[in-house]
Amino acid sequence: MSKFSATLLCALLITATPAHAQLDVEDNKDPIEISAGQALEWRQKDQQYVARGDVIITQGDLTVKADTVVADYHEGKTSSNEIWKLTATDNVTISDAENTIIGDEGFYLVEEQKATVTGDDLKLISPNQVITATEKMEYDAIKGTAAAIGNAKVVQGKDTLQSSRLNVYFEKDENGKNVLNKIDAIGGVKLKTPMETLTGDKGTYNAKKNTAHVNGNVKIVRGPNTLEGTRAEVDLTTKISKIFGNEKTGGRVKGVFFPGSAPSNSKESTE
Repeated sequence: MSKFSATLLCALLITATPAHAQLDVEDNKDPIEISAGQALEWRQKDQQYVARGDVIITQGDLTVKADTVVADYHEGKTSSNEIWKLTATDNVTISDAENTIIGDEGFYLVEEQKATVTGDDLKLISPNQVITATEKMEYDAIKGTAAAIGNAKVVQGKDTLQSSRLNVYFEKDENGKNVLNKIDAIGGVKLKTPMETLTGDKGTYNAKKNTAHVNGNVKIVRGPNTLEGTRAEVDLTTKISKIFGNEKTGGRVKGVFFPGSAPSNSKESTE
């Protein structure tokens, strides 16, 4: 594949058809392909390519879509125009084979395979869950981690986990794809199921076991009934909740129950 030439660039800018370019990167990487519905500018002094209008950028499984994308490049080991950063604005979508992030603005570091997206209505869409946030969404494809910051919420089936920040961890399955392993919730945790609402200071969701552990100022509310303690365990499959006091200080568990108010199939335990 030949490098992107000035002659080709000039031809692209004066034609009415969508601009399109394919650029070499290091030998051990897939090439980055840029297409745009309006124009593609080459700013040699700034070492940038600027694509405008229905921009689509691909590299292997990676796809970046936006109204405008600025591609910063520098001199690499095998190329003088190696792209290292993509900055996207308006209607941004960054996706790989398993996950998709949607937001207003964002950037992607090519070598590190890290994406950061900001906006008021952020979404991280995975095969089995949707994570939303209102400030920032981060995704590291190499480490298999993500972070949702600001009114973060993950919806999986009929269960919802909310917190000020959610740290998400993926792992490779037998097919080599990233699947959810666990989620750490930090700050103002709320776990809501069809049967109850559990709140606390922080918590962890285990995807394999389909269980949640919540710590600090824990409260479980099921209808008019309440349980209060230091930590809680919830099995989202069996619908069994356990709440514990503070073992070190001898803190007690408190429960208030109204006879006849709990569903007949509910199960609760205190320890």
